[in-house]
Amino acid sequence: MTGGPGHVVEGRHEVGAGVADQSWDVIVVGAGVAGLCAATELVRAGRRVLVVDKGRGSGGRMATRRLGAAVFDHGAQFFTVRSREFGDLVGAAEEAGAVTTWSDGFAHVAADGAIAPAGDGHPRWRGVRGMTDLPKHLLATLESAMTAGRAAVRTAARVTALDSEGACARVTIDAGTNSAEILDAGGLILTPPVPQSLDLLAAAGTVLEPETRRLLESMRYDPCFALMLVLDRPSLVPAPGAIQFDAAAAGPVAWLADNQQKGISVLPALTVHAGGRFSRDYFEAPPDEVMDLLVAAVRPWIDGDPATAVVERSLHRWKFALPTTVIPAPFVAVGTAPPIVCCGDAFAGPRVEGAASSGLAAGRWMAGALSP
Repeated sequence: MTGGPGHVVEGRHEVGAGVADQSWDVIVVGAGVAGLCAATELVRAGRRVLVVDKGRGSGGRMATRRLGAAVFDHGAQFFTVRSREFGDLVGAAEEAGAVTTWSDGFAHVAADGAIAPAGDGHPRWRGVRGMTDLPKHLLATLESAMTAGRAAVRTAARVTALDSEGACARVTIDAGTNSAEILDAGGLILTPPVPQSLDLLAAAGTVLEPETRRLLESMRYDPCFALMLVLDRPSLVPAPGAIQFDAAAAGPVAWLADNQQKGISVLPALTVHAGGRFSRDYFEAPPDEVMDLLVAAVRPWIDGDPATAVVERSLHRWKFALPTTVIPAPFVAVGTAPPIVCCGDAFAGPRVEGAASSGLAAGRWMAGALSP
């Protein structure tokens, strides 16, 4: 994954002036779409905001990776637009050359093995160079605030502890500098998968209202294996370059995409997403065993013997890939003094649009919850 505007210092991505400041209006944990949208709203409201993420780049599961000259979207594969607010955001990103439409649907493998052709009339969008292009665009919209020291994004910075001092939130991060950094803020927005946010809150001794705790603890996620295959010739995946598999269909695969047909890779490059059941059953299995099983499952769409046609392969495990239960509200406030809110793709609908809408709503709520 790559980040947005800024520079790299000793492998740590730092964006914006003032990243050494110890006090902020709001600290946002997570530099995925939800976190960046929340930051955008806070900056618009005149708040100083710091975004921190444990990854080496921004974007979260909107992830693009290279294997040599081959390019893969190995997290989120596309996004749709249903609301006016998200449509406005996507429209601005399109004007900036960051996103474009991919297709109006994909081939579908039913439970009985029958393959239905692509197309339902509803546009699917992608990043022009990869799915990281949308979070990069969101970072670019924060650039003026970063330059003025009103916003910053720090990656490779893992939050290790939360605490509070009166009405102030206190965040301890490990940025790989052999010493912990303690940052203060008036409010805190948590965008990681809900189980991870709950772990941070529990470690801080945060007492949640019983109904709030019950709601958050009800969240469940499916893991997902993402297998990346570089081929020595074009694949047999039908246009426009992807197949969706019915959840009830026999076999371990949920999604198969050809990144060359998609328009982001110069080389034939397949992304294979395993289904939730397979990913749970084999999550701790040896990687080679998992890769062999997934290659065998997509064998019909590889031209030639996979032993020679697959020239390189790599496996990634997403532990919290897809929420299987969704909280209808766009966010959940877990504290008011200091204000703390959880948001992300498990709120108001999963996928990219849900994450963006959740972050925007959480950012607006936080801007109003802070003292003037």
